[in-house]
Amino acid sequence: MKNSLKFLVLFLLLGQGYVFAQGSRITGRVTGPDNQGLPGVNVQVSGTTVGTSSDASGNFALNAASTASLVFSNIGYVSQTVPVNGRSVINIQLEEDQKTLSEVVVVGYGTQRKTDVTGALSAISTKEFAQQPITRLDQVLQGRVAGVQVNQTNGAPGGDARVRIRGANSVLGNNNPLYIVDGYIGADFNFVNPSDIETIQVLKDASATSIYGSRGANGVIIITTKKGTRGLKVNYEGQFSTSEVIKRYDVLPAGEFAEIVNARSTAVGTTPPFTADQIAQYKQNGGTDWQSLVFRNGTGQQHQLTVSGGGEKTTYLVSGNYLNQNGIVNNSGFKRYILRSNINTQVNDKLSFRVNLWGTRTENHNTLDGGAITQALAWAPTTPAYGADGQPTFTDPIGSVYRNPLDYLYDQSIDTRRSSLNLNAGINYKLPIKGLSLDLQYAVNYLNAQNLNLSGKRITNNVPNASRYSSEQVTLQNTNNLTYDVKFGDHSINAVAVLETQQFTDRNFTASASGLRFPQLGYDNIGGNTAATVASGYQKWTLFSLLGRINYGYKDKYLVTAAVRRDGSSKFGPSNKYSVFPSLALGWRLSEEEFIKNLNVFSNLKLRGSWGLTGSQALGAYSTLSTYGNIVSAFNNTAATAGVILGNPGNPDLKWETTRQIDAGLEMEFWNGRLRIEADYFKKNTVDLLLNVAIPSYAGGGTQARNVGEVENKGFEFSIGGTPIDKAGFRWETNLNFATLQNKVLDLGNYPRLGTGTGVGGGMSTTNEFMLMPGEPLGSYWGLKYLGTWKPGEADQAARQGRVPGDPHYQDLNSDNTITTDDFQIIGRAFPKATGGWNNTFTYKALTLNVFFNGVFGVDKLNYTRAAALSGAGDARQFILSEIRDYYRPGNETSDVPAFTRTYQPFTQSSRFLEDGSFVRLKNVTLSYNVPTVFINNKATLRVFASATNLLTITKYKGPDPESARVGSGTDTAIGIDYGSYPNAKQYTLGINLGF
Repeated sequence: MKNSLKFLVLFLLLGQGYVFAQGSRITGRVTGPDNQGLPGVNVQVSGTTVGTSSDASGNFALNAASTASLVFSNIGYVSQTVPVNGRSVINIQLEEDQKTLSEVVVVGYGTQRKTDVTGALSAISTKEFAQQPITRLDQVLQGRVAGVQVNQTNGAPGGDARVRIRGANSVLGNNNPLYIVDGYIGADFNFVNPSDIETIQVLKDASATSIYGSRGANGVIIITTKKGTRGLKVNYEGQFSTSEVIKRYDVLPAGEFAEIVNARSTAVGTTPPFTADQIAQYKQNGGTDWQSLVFRNGTGQQHQLTVSGGGEKTTYLVSGNYLNQNGIVNNSGFKRYILRSNINTQVNDKLSFRVNLWGTRTENHNTLDGGAITQALAWAPTTPAYGADGQPTFTDPIGSVYRNPLDYLYDQSIDTRRSSLNLNAGINYKLPIKGLSLDLQYAVNYLNAQNLNLSGKRITNNVPNASRYSSEQVTLQNTNNLTYDVKFGDHSINAVAVLETQQFTDRNFTASASGLRFPQLGYDNIGGNTAATVASGYQKWTLFSLLGRINYGYKDKYLVTAAVRRDGSSKFGPSNKYSVFPSLALGWRLSEEEFIKNLNVFSNLKLRGSWGLTGSQALGAYSTLSTYGNIVSAFNNTAATAGVILGNPGNPDLKWETTRQIDAGLEMEFWNGRLRIEADYFKKNTVDLLLNVAIPSYAGGGTQARNVGEVENKGFEFSIGGTPIDKAGFRWETNLNFATLQNKVLDLGNYPRLGTGTGVGGGMSTTNEFMLMPGEPLGSYWGLKYLGTWKPGEADQAARQGRVPGDPHYQDLNSDNTITTDDFQIIGRAFPKATGGWNNTFTYKALTLNVFFNGVFGVDKLNYTRAAALSGAGDARQFILSEIRDYYRPGNETSDVPAFTRTYQPFTQSSRFLEDGSFVRLKNVTLSYNVPTVFINNKATLRVFASATNLLTITKYKGPDPESARVGSGTDTAIGIDYGSYPNAKQYTLGINLGF
């Protein structure tokens, strides 16, 4: 009987659903204010999961009961609910949502109306990059926000990127901004899939970032991911791409190279290595094109599947992403796997739950900079790539002293693997007091990092070696947020009080071995060896924070924001464990004043200003403690004995780096947001700068971290955006931004200067490539000033230095007739003076064209790749580049390319190889087409597109890519050197977006 009743109830329910679903067929068209069809409008039967979307012409069709109501909604337009009332045709016109003044943005630990924000905050709409084949967050940020500088320093798939907000503050610390994803603080942007992003907010000034206290000095980027909505939706995105190197170096052909080598040999009194017959054969048959053997056409594919849905109370979204890219350098590539789920439940009007879970796996293979590219410009084109045995030629008798470029490609493996899992859950409860709510959030993040390296027999000269590094990192976070949001009369108050804790633990292990007996087994079997070392490490730090913020508004035109955060960190000693970071901001919405309203010009006009303090821990977990090291020593001719020695001395008096920032801003909107202008001036000073100071040997030696310096960043930011044209089915949306930056070291304590280096020079550098000096910016190049070649009229002066006309001429600062490190000076600056971006979207009916430019201005790059190939000394013994054709010789004495002489002495660390790294780049061009749904039975939406990335680069830089550099994003004191850097690629992409 019970089973029969269950069956009857189920039957009735299914029958009702069937009858409902089989209701009358309703068709219609959705248009905008210009009477043009609106594509992609969501049309849903109210109170159900039944729905569809309008096609490219605005047409829609679905089944609904005659008593039902249809809900029409689309981003940027006012939603409407229309009763069916027995109709079979419903045409509707949506109005543009002019309530941009009510736009809500995410700020630290809460939300605010955009017009109520008193700090410098920039929001990036997903519409700005939806038309582009974006695979990573840094590509979203680049060129889209004034004051945010993004450099793809490693152009390899999955390569490193440097992101800076309003310059760099710290010398020892990392200057990357703080990333927050769905409330989890300290997320890795490499693990965020842009297709999952709902909103991006960039917090720039101290009023906006001080709420994050000790980690807000470098700016904050807040990301919220997409959530599910009622009704089942399935979306698939697919991309397929091919890529190529933007530009190659112009090198000498084999025959001409041989002639140059012979001419040089004759000039210096040695026997020319090539005969006339050999040169003739090279000219007829050519030689080895090493760059073609190193570079290739890369390929890539990306797939994304998203399923979302839910009912009245619970919604969900599950997405999976797969990315596979083969780089433009042979045997290099990157893979990424991301699985994300977001579940939200509204239990009742007071209580809600949320659970976000995502897992990520990334795999990099041979994507670091280095040997293959530099050796492709060092090995002689007269040397064959392969020997008679079919193996790569082992040595180059003419060019480089290092291994064959092919060995760097195929006889070594450099792999990095990252596996991450993040669980983030929260509960929100509206308390009985009006406007008061409590939000509790707990997060745990697990990261497993593996660095795997193998160097085979050929590249190590028969001493193969391998190493493995393994790290497990766990971060725990708890955020307890009490919010009070209320309006009474002309007053509004939004107050936030937060107690937050975070704990980080890292356990790591390293094993390395040389003389591998079975190198073919790689780094998976390093037990068989002639020598091995092992090491392990552990670190833990905790952070305890109390913070509060009050936003007060009077008549929606006078705004005040005050915030304070107190952080306690285990990284510091007892006397400096805690620090306080306050901020204050004022805003005046002049557009709400009657004398401005009467002008009928502004839809929004706001002045704002802010002051505040933020901080940076900028050091390791145990930097206040002295370190110890291991040593093995013998006493009185006895056997070696293991012991312990004192390492770098600790400094218990270390305290936070503190950044003091002021900001003044102006926001203007005209014609209900049709035109938007925003301008800012900022100045921030970082004091108590942490520096490693050398300790004299008599005091124990080593270095000690101390608070001794100050750095200043200041500049202007300007952005303008809007919709210049919107009529007759054609729409043009544009956003332009430009920012200037002046970075300067103000103080180094008692030190007139401190040298910093990169370690990438490998014999190219005589001393540190960079110098910290008061009055100069971070990243100031240190080298010799190149004055050209000694000319015939300067023979006597050249002779005093032991040189002859045609030799390189460097400035002798101390006039001692000897070129040494005493003659080094600041020769350039790696910090750009200005950055900008310009994004344009043109839409005509179902066609959309996106054109995006970005640029970097006033920046120098030290081109060691070119220097190695044009110096004819050191590891690369000959001149490879075609520039050598202009070398100094009788009849060409005006040339500044040095002659072939016995007294030739080049210095690569000089302004001769310092180049202008400024560029303007056509970053992306995408043409897309929304296929009319009539061709797919009105059951799906389909978008197809073709895109080109890095299509055009305008620059004076002589290397393949002005953006790439050998030094990663972890430092700003030593940046901008190009020495075998992996260049960014020119990429072509075809893709589809299919939704049901």
